[in-house]
Amino acid sequence: MNLILKKFFKDPKNIGAIAESSESSAKKITSIINNTSTQKIIEIGGGTGSLSRFIINKDLTIVERDKEFVELLTNKYKDTKIIHNCGINFLKEFSGKYGLLTSIPLINKETKIELTKIINQHIDQDQLEWFIILGYK
Repeated sequence: MNLILKKFFKDPKNIGAIAESSESSAKKITSIINNTSTQKIIEIGGGTGSLSRFIINKDLTIVERDKEFVELLTNKYKDTKIIHNCGINFLKEFSGKYGLLTSIPLINKETKIELTKIINQHIDQDQLEWFIILGYK
């Protein structure tokens, strides 16, 4: 059983998805990112790195709250900054211009609202150049 699905069954309220993005979807999504002039990219909830692996020639920071995923990402992406933290807490403290990628389909409504508030603050402060949020209702 894959790690994401295993974690979902163990604690469904603390995992953002039940499956990795397909390679085809990941390539399409990251081609948009790779074609922007934005150099600083923050990925919240990197999971197993199914999107991260296709982001090239960018200053990528992956923020992941799950320790097991952090270990996996750290071993997989030696030249990428991996931060073990809650993405919302990280963004509250972050300054500078960046692009945001996050895949958070199953997080609760309150967390989505809090993330949206931070995104709006960063837009107002001219920090956030663009964002891609993958998810569903």
